[in-house]
Amino acid sequence: MPRQKPMVHDWEEFGEEIYEKVGEALDYFCWNVTGDTPLDCYIAHMDRDLYDLAEEFADWSHFGITEKDIELLREMPDDVFRKYTNKMQRAIEKVVRELEREL
Repeated sequence: MPRQKPMVHDWEEFGEEIYEKVGEALDYFCWNVTGDTPLDCYIAHMDRDLYDLAEEFADWSHFGITEKDIELLREMPDDVFRKYTNKMQRAIEKVVRELEREL
């Protein structure tokens, strides 16, 4: 039996879910793991798309980003992918602005 792809309304739900997982992983990484300042860390991730960010943190099991998530990101419709990539980039830009104000 051929593998069924998620229905269109499921892409939005998946997009929001992976956006949250990637955001949590990036926050943890920038504040607790990297040797860079949080500001430098976020700046280094500002131009990366959702797929690249998810792939970076896929091995961190405590954030729940799985290989299945990576596969689904490859299959995600372009418009939904762009929507959540843009949402992630705007969130990162907001954190960068806030950290720059604190300097």
